[in-house]
Amino acid sequence: MNKYRDKLVWDLEICKNISLLKEAGEIILYGAAAKGRQVLGWLNDAGIAVDCFCDMDGRLWGAYVEGVKVVSPFQLQKIISRESGRVYIIACIQYPKELCVLLEHMELRDICLLTYWGIKTALCINVEAVYGKDSRQTACLRIENSLRKNRFVDVGLIFMQKLVEASDQTIWVVQPGKTASSSLELRLREKGILFIKEHYLRYPSHILGGGYRELWEKSIIKKRKSMKVIAAVREPLSRDYSTFWQAFTEGLERSMLMPILHRDFQKMYGSFVDLILNGSIHTQEKLGISMPYTWNDEFEWFDEQIKEYLAIDVFQYPFDREKGYTLIEKNGVQLFLFKVEKLESILDKIALFAGTTELSAANANVAEQKWYGLAYSQFRREVKLPKKYVDHYYDRNAKVDHFYTQEEKAEFLKRWRENVDGNIG
Repeated sequence: MNKYRDKLVWDLEICKNISLLKEAGEIILYGAAAKGRQVLGWLNDAGIAVDCFCDMDGRLWGAYVEGVKVVSPFQLQKIISRESGRVYIIACIQYPKELCVLLEHMELRDICLLTYWGIKTALCINVEAVYGKDSRQTACLRIENSLRKNRFVDVGLIFMQKLVEASDQTIWVVQPGKTASSSLELRLREKGILFIKEHYLRYPSHILGGGYRELWEKSIIKKRKSMKVIAAVREPLSRDYSTFWQAFTEGLERSMLMPILHRDFQKMYGSFVDLILNGSIHTQEKLGISMPYTWNDEFEWFDEQIKEYLAIDVFQYPFDREKGYTLIEKNGVQLFLFKVEKLESILDKIALFAGTTELSAANANVAEQKWYGLAYSQFRREVKLPKKYVDHYYDRNAKVDHFYTQEEKAEFLKRWRENVDGNIG
């Protein structure tokens, strides 16, 4: 995205200061379908006036949706040229970048673009300030958080059922979060391969208590007598950044984030970094039952999950950093371990390990293309990373060095250099 489009996006600014919307000259909802009507309801309940809908469907032009007039995109120039203060356009569509292109083509520069994700997130973060502590919206969010926490228990029990029932032919895709497991899942599914995809093997005592531990651990011991496992590593700064957004934007995000939730994403990311640096035990204590399994140091993950439950210390086995993968066999367990950065070049090796033919080149999880993609990219450019956090991975970290060459590390650091809060070599 070019610099012009970058200036359009106001998702993070509105999260910091949602009162800006009450001072708006014009608020336009782009998209008069279900998401647009939903946003209209949220804003109406908050006492924030919407001036009009804008939609590409010519059949709606001049009509009213929920009492609000629908205009054509060709009228935007006239609306925005008014001396009416700051204009906000909220993209209530699946791919907001399409609206960016339209606004750029029409040379509409004096506007602020919000996405559906941005307005929803801003309202959730500021729910009590916007709606009041005793409002229906606040109560609904509290109920929703409670239900989401309960779903963690369901997730743990479902995985235990899979663990007990898995056949000897099942492939185990057990990886730290945001290491291409969804992309690999899609490819295995296309081939009809039996597999289980999870981020953990360690018994989740902080979720399920101690009642199922014996059954869980006996099942792991039984399965590992003949078990194929695929695991992966990824450049740590990119992986952590993606992990933060995964938890914040999908499914169980609010219950996960409540202990560190903040209007300022930079401060929130600082709290996230502290969790990474202090280890998974600290994270469990901090987040309790809502702990995201992926909020940890991905290299420590290999000790906590693979070493503890499969009796394989991956750092005691050679890893071909040039080829980007290795195969470890021990006591019935076959572990295929690869670098995400090499995934496309070793698909044939993964296919052979999984006992299938050529895997497709589909990419299932490109964050920049998702509904929160504009804010994701904006914050990626602006986020400041504490030097101690960068040094944690890149200053004589033997586990990182096990997988990545000095040249690879230098290239990774180059990409993040402008984001580091302090000088790096």
